[in-house]
Amino acid sequence: RAFPAGDIIAIAIDPGANPGAEADVYITTARTAEEWQSAPALVDVRGAPQTVTFPGPTIQANTTVLTGSATLDSDAGTGLGVGYDLVCDFNGNAVLDAGDFIDGFGDEAGFYVVSDLTVGGPLPVTEVTYTVSGVTPGFTGQNTYYPTGIATMGRLPLITISHGNGHNYTWYDYLGNHLASYGFVVMSHQNNTGPGIETASTTTYEHTDAFLGQLGSIAGGALVGHIDTTRILWIGHSRGGEGVARAYTRVENGSVVPENYEADDIVFVSSIAPNNSLGPGATQPREVNYHLLWGAADGDISGSGSSTGTWSFAIFERAEGFRQSTYVHGADHNDFNCCGFEDFTGPAGTAIGRPEAQRVAKAVYLAAAQRYANGNIPALDLFWRQWERYRPIGVSPATVVVNDYREGDAEGRIIIDDFQTGTDLGMSSSGGAVTWSVDDETEGVLRDVSSGYTWTGSDPMNGMSRAVGSDDPFGVVFGWNADRFLEFEIVEALRDFTDDEYLAFRACQVSHHPNTVAVLADLTFTATLRDGAGATSSIRIGAYGGGIEELYQRSGGWQNEFEVIRIRLTDFLHNGSGLDLSDIAAIRFEFGPSHGSAEGYIGFDELMLSSSADPPTPGTITVELADEVPMLIPPGVETTLTLVIGAASEDVVAGSPTLHYRFDGGDYLTAPLAALGGDLYEATVPAAGCGDVPEFYFSAEGSLTGEIRLPIDAPATVFTTEVGTLVEAFSDDFESDLGWTVVNIDLEDGPWERGVPAGDGERGDPTVDWDGSGACYLTDNVAGNSDVDGGPTIVTSPRLDATTLGDPRVGYARWFTNDDEDIDRLIVELSNNDGGTWTVLEEVPNTVGWVYQSWRIADFMTPTDQMRIRFSAIDQPNDSVTEAGVDAISIFEITCP
Repeated sequence: RAFPAGDIIAIAIDPGANPGAEADVYITTARTAEEWQSAPALVDVRGAPQTVTFPGPTIQANTTVLTGSATLDSDAGTGLGVGYDLVCDFNGNAVLDAGDFIDGFGDEAGFYVVSDLTVGGPLPVTEVTYTVSGVTPGFTGQNTYYPTGIATMGRLPLITISHGNGHNYTWYDYLGNHLASYGFVVMSHQNNTGPGIETASTTTYEHTDAFLGQLGSIAGGALVGHIDTTRILWIGHSRGGEGVARAYTRVENGSVVPENYEADDIVFVSSIAPNNSLGPGATQPREVNYHLLWGAADGDISGSGSSTGTWSFAIFERAEGFRQSTYVHGADHNDFNCCGFEDFTGPAGTAIGRPEAQRVAKAVYLAAAQRYANGNIPALDLFWRQWERYRPIGVSPATVVVNDYREGDAEGRIIIDDFQTGTDLGMSSSGGAVTWSVDDETEGVLRDVSSGYTWTGSDPMNGMSRAVGSDDPFGVVFGWNADRFLEFEIVEALRDFTDDEYLAFRACQVSHHPNTVAVLADLTFTATLRDGAGATSSIRIGAYGGGIEELYQRSGGWQNEFEVIRIRLTDFLHNGSGLDLSDIAAIRFEFGPSHGSAEGYIGFDELMLSSSADPPTPGTITVELADEVPMLIPPGVETTLTLVIGAASEDVVAGSPTLHYRFDGGDYLTAPLAALGGDLYEATVPAAGCGDVPEFYFSAEGSLTGEIRLPIDAPATVFTTEVGTLVEAFSDDFESDLGWTVVNIDLEDGPWERGVPAGDGERGDPTVDWDGSGACYLTDNVAGNSDVDGGPTIVTSPRLDATTLGDPRVGYARWFTNDDEDIDRLIVELSNNDGGTWTVLEEVPNTVGWVYQSWRIADFMTPTDQMRIRFSAIDQPNDSVTEAGVDAISIFEITCP
């Protein structure tokens, strides 16, 4: 989606989409969907559209260069990337209307043109050096860089830099000045690295706290009111690199409690060539957005097979949030500061030198800061695309950089096989069959156990420096020297790929294996999708630039270099493939001379579907409901709701908070929210008639970030309620015993119990009931260790009569927290024959808080006077924390008298 300024951009249309058609192609300024709908006239930024005919039989033949694309404006000021939409106007009326194609039409532009990220930004920078109090004695110095005109700039993100052992806090001018020129405040501090990682981590969190608490005495108070404490980024080098990850661990787990910020305010942590001294548990990036920058010719933190304390990538593997690594061939340890001694350890003639290494670092850190502090979209491309195809303008084409990237847990990804569940080669993590003809396939922890990277044949994980101690990132290795395959069956529940954007995996060549040594070059192979009807479509990974990178052949051994490959799923539909993305039966990888490189031996991991999820953007306005949306409102009565619209680092645009509503379809109407003072606003939903189904959502505009909606994807998702009169045949708030029964099967602990919640919520248990009456049913109603172990434990209602109502429903509120969503469930079942047989209403893997649910009984079975509902909670095998609750059970209908 991003193109460096000066690149020639081409357009391609699949012949199946519009065969033989002619269109006027427009490059326009990027607009949102609402802007296009209100102003659909087409205006080309080049001065005039380009007429293009698409007669070819393939998408390759239907590819046309966009004239003037190499001169498109890329100056985004302090931002990154200028957005453009691309329109094919097939009827030639210069209006975006029916039958036209558009790439854009939303919050994301069709494409972005990006300027040289290695060149400073437009803002003059002021640098100050001073000392602070309240930190480790003898390590009080700070060096801060900020935009000279900060007085008019609002609140800016803070970037803290923690140097390494024997280094100096004034050695990072190149980063401080660069990032400050784009609107960031950068503070580098003295770091107590001598005793080790723990003291380094202490000075990191102390200096961040001191900086925020002593702004009035820094730079004459120029920064007061201009630091966004919800957007903090930490960068550390060497011992400081592990130190920032350790500091985050300590703040996140509560072992240290800063006064002026908390763990959620730290939006990004990056380690430059970090030590790996403390190991798993102690240095644990957890869910923070994490980045690793590593020079392949590092003579200090070498990553050698005999020095696991320098296995930087073990920290990277522990990261659970959005994570990315930047592996720079030919860069040494001190290339990333100004003044450390040269420790280059690599093949002669491959050193890229300090200026080039720092150009890479400036580009990468600007992209990271824009991405994770400001939510910038095109910045992401720098972390996952192959550098052969997309690199910063100012970086030499000869410089080799290897990217690894993965979204955070449960953020837009569906795991097909990450090799973390079991060690059966014949079954994937998602439960599908795995078949292969590749040679020597071996699954195991990504850890070299031979204390060296020479190939012996006894250690198939040779060169894997991804795990120490109890670390357990699993993957597979295998080879080929003839045509071979590796195939993953897709289980029924995952076969619909239409909601996903990419097929993603990572791979690396394996150090010193004979197949690796035989051909010292990038490796390519082919990915194939097969649908349920047998149709297939194949793409060779080299189509996206390069392949699986040739290893950097440094002295002391070659560390394996995982590289992410992401293939857009719609690319498999081109050229009349006939593939059905809603029913994918298998993913097949094909190797050998017919499919790519003739031979090779690789590591393979993290096969998944990806949807390019965005990390939460801190510092923007937030729109939240203070009230629950009522499930039912009476006819002819207005409904008021209170909202909290907060803005940590920007202003809410006056007059922008808005209610959008409609009844029974049609266009949405709008009404302004009433300001109640502070962050509170009131929405009034107009009166509706009985039987209407009101739909509504909310919006507000931030002075920096633009419009935010609630729900976030409105109007695709909206709030709804019903209008009518509630008639109940049965209702139980559990304040008294109406005859529920509990049965426990193979339960060790955690049975259903009725009562007022006694827990403190620390283990995910409810602290209050749902309806406010006081009591509910919940599992093991005690403080502390109250979760389900084993089971199931089943709570069943008394016999219920649903025949007195015309169209009865069953409703309930449920609570279920569970940290093993792959297995454990809360199962809700309904019976109409006194429990003789049961029908599943839902299986719940996890929820956040109480959730109310209701079902029309006739959609599942005939309503009778022998209805029962039951709830089953289970932790089987007993390896997770599982807490459940139910409340407010009712049999009811909604009528219009």
